[in-house]
Amino acid sequence: MMDMPVVISDHVMDSVKGWSIEKSIPNFSRVIGVLKETWDLQTFRNLERGKVAVPDDVMNEYLASTIEDSEEIKELSVTSLEDHKLKITALTKKAGRMAFICHIKQFEHNKDSSVMKLKIVDKKLPDKPIVSWIFSKVSLAMVTKFVGHVEPGYGLGVKIVGNEVTIDFHQALYNSDIGTIDVLGYKPLDAVIIKEAVPEKGFVNFTTAVDLPDEIKDRIKNILP
Repeated sequence: MMDMPVVISDHVMDSVKGWSIEKSIPNFSRVIGVLKETWDLQTFRNLERGKVAVPDDVMNEYLASTIEDSEEIKELSVTSLEDHKLKITALTKKAGRMAFICHIKQFEHNKDSSVMKLKIVDKKLPDKPIVSWIFSKVSLAMVTKFVGHVEPGYGLGVKIVGNEVTIDFHQALYNSDIGTIDVLGYKPLDAVIIKEAVPEKGFVNFTTAVDLPDEIKDRIKNILP
């Protein structure tokens, strides 16, 4: 049987714009697809420039997707307040409506760690699994603009001490699509750096950086919509 040649469409060739095709075509195509699904050109440029504003609507869209099949959680949302506070609201089957006003004491992501630390300013937290679940989903909602959709099922650690909550979401990010690819030897998720998150009215301001050679940045930008 004669092997048929691999045919690459003009659309794919236009997208790659100078990329080196040294790896298999299926893997190469997947990398392109994941990058396009994760970022648009404006988001990547904002990451480079060091400031990304993420509206509450973006975070709440992710949160809504995580509770579609939940029998316990009926509503889950965040509201960024003008005094640099974050309000987290949930409607649960067993506990009813819950609301927490928080300060973000730490929000960081780099190749070695991904952590969010919140201080609840209006009440003492109950040490319940449902509270841990709520805060773990909020941590992922806050990075959806940077890493795309993350399946919330595993790779999360939550610690509650008094009125402080610490969420380790590093492994969860590396279980995502963008956490499993590399671009010419560089892992995009390693390169994205988040230094802090500051709520403003209606959105959260993130301080960011992209630790990649300029050549790799340019190649990524060339294929982004």
